[in-house]
Amino acid sequence: MMEESDSRIIKALVDLISKSKGRRVTIKARSLLKFAGLDSKHSNILRTAKVLGKLANNGYVRVESSKPIKSRSRILKYIITESMELWRSAKENPDGTVNMLLKRLRDMSNQVSGNIN
Repeated sequence: MMEESDSRIIKALVDLISKSKGRRVTIKARSLLKFAGLDSKHSNILRTAKVLGKLANNGYVRVESSKPIKSRSRILKYIITESMELWRSAKENPDGTVNMLLKRLRDMSNQVSGNIN
């Protein structure tokens, strides 16, 4: 079951990109959470990071880390630039992009849990 928070996170991300005046968007999980209007409790930050991580695994966003991967205190930044598919898609058709990403996330969680539709 897709949670309401996932769609708010995705909407916020697409919104940020579609309204961006620059050539790249750089965001941290906590900032995206605030932008999505969600309570910044720890579980929500983890959830946001998980959604962003799945998008990164599928090449929709790029990840940069402030420290080496093994470090506990590292802060991840998620980056979308104008040369990326998600950027173009969000600019041309924000609503369609939100739906496409939510569908991808749903497909991914189904693959993980082994559901066959």
